[in-house]
Amino acid sequence: MPEGPEIHRAANRIAKALVGKTLTEVEFHYKTVEGLEHLFLDKEVEYVRARSKGLLISVGDYVMYSHNQLYGRWTVNRSTTKPKPTNRSLRVLFGNDKKTARLWSATDIQILESWELGGHPYLAKLGPDVADLSVKFDDVLVQVSSPKFARRQLSGLMLDQGFLAGVGNYLRSEILFDAGINPYRKTGSLSNDELERLSESAIKVTALAYHEKGVTVPQELYQTLRENGLTRYQARHFVFTRDGLECHACSSLIVHTRLSGRRLDYCPKCQM
Repeated sequence: MPEGPEIHRAANRIAKALVGKTLTEVEFHYKTVEGLEHLFLDKEVEYVRARSKGLLISVGDYVMYSHNQLYGRWTVNRSTTKPKPTNRSLRVLFGNDKKTARLWSATDIQILESWELGGHPYLAKLGPDVADLSVKFDDVLVQVSSPKFARRQLSGLMLDQGFLAGVGNYLRSEILFDAGINPYRKTGSLSNDELERLSESAIKVTALAYHEKGVTVPQELYQTLRENGLTRYQARHFVFTRDGLECHACSSLIVHTRLSGRRLDYCPKCQM
């Protein structure tokens, strides 16, 4: 599933293609939005924004909300470029005279009036969006320090979008490694220093993933690992998907487990 950085990068690509321009072509091919093309056709796109793993496209009075879930994907092409053959199902198409944005295979798509956004069941419950480059350290620190989360283990809590929005599998493992915190700790057991480290790591690692397209190790280390023969997949993370391999920091073997069917990787020494 795409995580916060991937959705924010997609939103920025779509915004560059559509914002401030009039939609001359609109297609909806999903049961929840079919027949509503007229609400967007010949309207100017006001904004495109990511909210955690959701994406909003507004033409003023109406907003399209979509969530990629496991299989959804956005593409942006020149209006004269035909999409490559794919097994994915086209759900949404927004086009102007220069660019066309398409959403494929998503199954959570809604048309909302602007005033409805505040009460949307997904959007209304989101915590601070750490994939938003404007997120404030103090807001994240207040959230992770909140007593309402004190009894929950970070292993599960980190995937709760009401805690820190935008975090998924790989960011959970990488943020906790960077902060030096064991995933089975509860937030109530963390010292003030650990809470500050967790907040700082959540912002820093997510921003790095945004700028480096999913890579969460420093570029110097990444380039060294690639020069030593590792693939991008093998070199891009400190712990995620590296189970049984040596930790880059201490040489201990990375531990892998699964929580509710989703992988979790950590270093038993660096994250005691």
